[in-house]
Amino acid sequence: MQPPRPRKQSRMPSDDITTDAASINIQQWLGLIAASMGMFLTSLDITVNVALPDITRSLGTDSQTVQWIIIFYVGSSTGLQLSLGNAADRYGLKRFYLLGLVIYALAVLLIGLAPILSMVFALRVLQAVGNGLIMVAVPALVTNIFPPETRGRALGLMTGIGALGTVAGALGGGVLVDHFGWRAIFLGRVPLCILTVFLSIGSLREAARQDPQAYDLRGTVVLFIGLVSFILFLTLGGRNGWAQPYVLLLLLLSVFSGIAFVYVEKTVPQPVFDLTLFKHRVLVPVVAAAFLMHLAVFVNWFILPFYVSDTLNANAKTLGFLLMLMMIISTVTSPLGGWLSDQMPPAYLTTLALVITMGSMFWFTQLGADSTVTDVTLRMTAVGLGAGLFQAANATLVMNSVPSDQLGTGGALLAMSRSMGTVSSVALMGALFASRLDVHTLALTQQGIVNAAARSQAFVPAFKDTYGVAAVLAGVAVLVSLSYWPRRLGSDDTAPGAPSNLL
Repeated sequence: MQPPRPRKQSRMPSDDITTDAASINIQQWLGLIAASMGMFLTSLDITVNVALPDITRSLGTDSQTVQWIIIFYVGSSTGLQLSLGNAADRYGLKRFYLLGLVIYALAVLLIGLAPILSMVFALRVLQAVGNGLIMVAVPALVTNIFPPETRGRALGLMTGIGALGTVAGALGGGVLVDHFGWRAIFLGRVPLCILTVFLSIGSLREAARQDPQAYDLRGTVVLFIGLVSFILFLTLGGRNGWAQPYVLLLLLLSVFSGIAFVYVEKTVPQPVFDLTLFKHRVLVPVVAAAFLMHLAVFVNWFILPFYVSDTLNANAKTLGFLLMLMMIISTVTSPLGGWLSDQMPPAYLTTLALVITMGSMFWFTQLGADSTVTDVTLRMTAVGLGAGLFQAANATLVMNSVPSDQLGTGGALLAMSRSMGTVSSVALMGALFASRLDVHTLALTQQGIVNAAARSQAFVPAFKDTYGVAAVLAGVAVLVSLSYWPRRLGSDDTAPGAPSNLL
């Protein structure tokens, strides 16, 4: 018989942050800025998308090969997040946050100096490690700094600053690439990394910890293999076809790795992921709703641009404005969502935000060949409103639901729901769009329309079909969100320590 696992000692936020009554507000806000700067830094990586054409020309490669710069980064970061979150919980949130900043700074510096593409690929994996450490530590640090009654607005500001990084990266990335080349988007982040390191050293506090038991290396390796193989399955399946033998092999590898991971986690005293969290009444559906929301909304990043450019005949500046408008609205509304999460049970707010998102995605299905840029602008504004409110409330729910000694794991779940949702959206929704485009093209050619004209006319119906499915996915997320409402209306049994959270 397996010996019982030793119970971890829960820590209160005051264990990590020590301030006196006179300076608590200053200390808290400095800590929030220091932590949120990490979220801002990781959001700047959107500049890589802007720089891909220049990287292709500079390093003498092709558009298909250069895409692996993104695949290596996303796959490695996602595959490591849960393991890094667990390690940060056990060895120190501040320590791992600073380590993440240093690794991230070193990686972007070396990428900016790399002479060949293979070196860039390897260094993107190193950057993914730093990114993973930052992403899991930031929400945990903010949660530790602020008490429950003000935590929502702090997490809302954190997500707003992260969205601001996306805006700054998209707007500034093109300028840097045009004037200084693609290396500038990496080298330009080094001073920000150094500034954040010094600010964090001075403003973040963390108490000494007892030496933890041996780290679950087997679980880490199996989980990494499983997640990376699943991401590659989605990526390559969406690009090259789901029936390819190597695609099916990746799916089998991810399934077997998942089974092996569950077995390993049940046999070790200190698992990478506490499987009892699956019994949590709130946590699992919250993460599922977030995954569905990102799966639905991310179509705006890779399908809408073709509608704006090819159907509406708008220029690149107009497209950039529309994409940035969504992020700007999200930046503004995230703090509002955080503040509202402090005034009411955040579960109610996530449902409201998802209803707005569902309505917005359905609204896109009403667009046609004769629509205007103004029509798209109104819809992108609505999507930004729903996304901003949701992210703040969702972060509050997740971080309030995990035990106080597993905040890094909570941060990892937040990051994974977002990254897995976006990867799945590109693969699954992209494949859906391509399939519907073929169906509508075939139907038009059977009516006697030449193939080129038929494919052009088929775009709008395929666009509407895809956004209709996105609206359905958002609707499913609404239903999922109802499952974690407080059991009694007007109460908040999602607050930390509430007995009704666990079945």
